[in-house]
Amino acid sequence: MGTHLDRAKAHFGRDTSGMLEGGRYALIHTRSLEFDDLRPYVRGDDVRDIDWKATARSGHTLVKRFVTEKHHKIVVVADAGRNAAAPAPSGEPKGEVAANLIGAMGLITMRRSDEIGMVFGDVRGCREIRLRRGETHVEYLLHRFVEHASGRPAASDVVTQLEWVSRHHRHPRLLFVVSDEPDVDDRLTDVVGRLTGRHDVLWAMVADAPAVGGAGDESDGYDVRDGAFVIGRDLGPRVIEAYQKAERERRQRLSAFLTANGIPHAVVRGSASIRTALSAMTEVHARAR
Repeated sequence: MGTHLDRAKAHFGRDTSGMLEGGRYALIHTRSLEFDDLRPYVRGDDVRDIDWKATARSGHTLVKRFVTEKHHKIVVVADAGRNAAAPAPSGEPKGEVAANLIGAMGLITMRRSDEIGMVFGDVRGCREIRLRRGETHVEYLLHRFVEHASGRPAASDVVTQLEWVSRHHRHPRLLFVVSDEPDVDDRLTDVVGRLTGRHDVLWAMVADAPAVGGAGDESDGYDVRDGAFVIGRDLGPRVIEAYQKAERERRQRLSAFLTANGIPHAVVRGSASIRTALSAMTEVHARAR
């Protein structure tokens, strides 16, 4: 594998079985008789595919999966703007965590022979890489994302990328959004409403490191908007407490908004939590029948 995919695999691992099963817009191909493996039964599966012997041995209802059972057309929608340079809570640059998220999704698609493309950019506009399959293509996606995010990007604005997708992708897709934690405003509400009417959406958000430290924290907080440092220890405990309360409420509003729109989502604090986040999101997606 290439450098970027190797880095993603180091965090995500090799096992991608059972991920991205089902969903509203999985494309059902003419199924071959080539057996692949077994997976847990999900409501809506054809009961004729249940492997009764394996079910009896395991105590769980298992169905046979065939090589060409279902495939997706996946579009990664990635914020490659200035916020990628800020640190995540893990201490990694947010752009590095985002690249590992995209790489992990690429690893899932490779095993399933899904097609994957990408729309990425910043507030100035978007670039698009068309849908294709395979390891070389996924490595190319990662190279282009890292190249843009580590160059001289403009301000982050994932709504710009979402609006591009809403205008240019008329056929149903599985959208995998990778961004920071956006504010819920009229622009976001409008574009999300348009996208969820046509596409399935998964949303992975890379968390910001705190903009201010704790009252007794000797470290400096980091403001992702302009790169300035905020000296937490000079603000006093009341100001810090008010900021932390506002941040909790903002995140709760965002989570409630995504849930109300039927979007499986997760906040990722570092590359070490990517597998847990993707597993949870794809499990919810599999039940969206």
